[in-house]
Amino acid sequence: MDLLNPVYTEKAECQDCYKCLRECTVKAIKVEGGRAAVVPELCVLCGHCVEVCPVGAKRVRNDLPRAKLLLESGRRVIASVAPAFASEFSGIAPGKLAGALKKLGFWGVSETARGADLVARQVARELTVRDEDRGGKFPKVLISSACPTVVEYVKKYQGAFGSGVTDFHSPLMAHAEELKALYGNDIAVVFIGPCISKKRESDLHRDLVEAVIDFRDLEIWFGEKGILPEIISPADEAAFIPERAGKGALYPMDGGMIAAVKRYSIPPGVRYMAFSGIGEIDRALKELSETELDAPVFLELLACAGGCINGPRVRSRTGTIRKRLSVFSYAEDAPEIYTGPSPDISNTWYMKPIRETEPSAEEIAGALRRTGKYSREDELNCGGCGYDTCRDFARAMVSGKAEQEMCVSYMRKLAQKKANGLIRAIPSGVVIVDKDLRIVECNRNFVKLIGGDAEELWEAKPGLEGAELDKMVPFHRYFRDVLNGAPALDKDIKLDRRIFHATIFGIERGEFAGGVFQDVTAPWVRKDRVVSQARKVISKNLAVVQKIAFLLGENAAETEATLSSIIESFDDSGKADQESGDSRR
Repeated sequence: MDLLNPVYTEKAECQDCYKCLRECTVKAIKVEGGRAAVVPELCVLCGHCVEVCPVGAKRVRNDLPRAKLLLESGRRVIASVAPAFASEFSGIAPGKLAGALKKLGFWGVSETARGADLVARQVARELTVRDEDRGGKFPKVLISSACPTVVEYVKKYQGAFGSGVTDFHSPLMAHAEELKALYGNDIAVVFIGPCISKKRESDLHRDLVEAVIDFRDLEIWFGEKGILPEIISPADEAAFIPERAGKGALYPMDGGMIAAVKRYSIPPGVRYMAFSGIGEIDRALKELSETELDAPVFLELLACAGGCINGPRVRSRTGTIRKRLSVFSYAEDAPEIYTGPSPDISNTWYMKPIRETEPSAEEIAGALRRTGKYSREDELNCGGCGYDTCRDFARAMVSGKAEQEMCVSYMRKLAQKKANGLIRAIPSGVVIVDKDLRIVECNRNFVKLIGGDAEELWEAKPGLEGAELDKMVPFHRYFRDVLNGAPALDKDIKLDRRIFHATIFGIERGEFAGGVFQDVTAPWVRKDRVVSQARKVISKNLAVVQKIAFLLGENAAETEATLSSIIESFDDSGKADQESGDSRR
């Protein structure tokens, strides 16, 4: 069965604002039919698009039902709780939280930080080997594999550093290995934490972790069951199994892993650095690629700025200082080193670098032309489409990830051209004014209708942009009424010896209004209006006939015949006029 990607788009909610595309570091968004969809194979599951989507169209897959089914299955289910619980539930004693989870139905509750201890111990050993390597057998840069999003990002988009990612499980998977070794392979493990990318880990390793829920899910679950962890009685409190974690409890903060690793070994020749946030990681790796290293460097990289305590599924992204203090406080009394079993936590990463084919210069130029860009001066690089430059956007168009309608400047120009074409072609007079009754645009037919100085002005400045309507026509007050919020007007206006049928309407309340005018005294218009009125009389008369036919008798049929003959006479006259005109041409 194909699983829904942990991050997906609710297409009916997407408002094609492209904010997710602008914010996505790796541009793992494809726009189809004006809707921005996540491309699973490109996505690193940082969850940033979920946070920034203004309408909530980017969603996180809900695995809470799966966790509930596991508890109902009768199997022994153990909750692996991320070390960020110390900041997420800072006012709640660990025993109360564990007791609340057992009330939900978990057989046991354990700290994911125990897996972090396992990883820290293995990394310390690996660093000792690197420090002793004098022949350059290993890459100089070693990157932690603790954060699944970082592993995805480095392996897919930072290929030069891909071989430097440690070949160890993440703390979660290492913890699952430990739990299976201790309690048997028949147990089920459910992870609870602030991370979205753990869901993909679970999808790939269902034999180790069968479901992943986040802290927000847990809050909902507690609410459904009426459980308040803070008031769990001492008798219902529970201890973490098999025992509490060590300094792996520091992992959810940037620098926490390094602190834990140093509890086991501090090779003198290794340099330690910690970076958090995809942007900062990107800059750090770029600088490292340009730096000559004289000693091994260990990089602790966390995708979320500040670490997991600010993960995408925490209940609050504020209060980083308070969160760090809570983690420090909890880890202070933790054992210095891990003394539990030593399961095999080695891992092979199968992610391959993303290699997108570079379009040819001709293909890029063709894509640019489709958005009205024929020279470098046309390339505004405004970023409205979500891409940094027009050429990046053109590349995305060629690869099928973007549509030309995403170009804001192109669509604006296209809309303007369409509007201008319609205004020029329409046989009626059209004028658009701003809140000061200055003309924004009008067509030649409007100028012909009002005549006078307007025609001379048109010759000097076609469109009459900026001209003051109140100095040109006496009926300007109707525009003012509409600008002030009155409904659209539909009425006849007398000007000199002519009568105009006017439709005046608001375009943007208080800002712009428009008017369409037709000279109803023109012969062809009078004829059309008589025909139109006759048709209306026929329709009304026939409706009455259907209701009270027995009263009207033959009179209705006679009326219809008379009116129809009027219409036909006008139609025949119109055809004759047209034929006469054709013969003259």
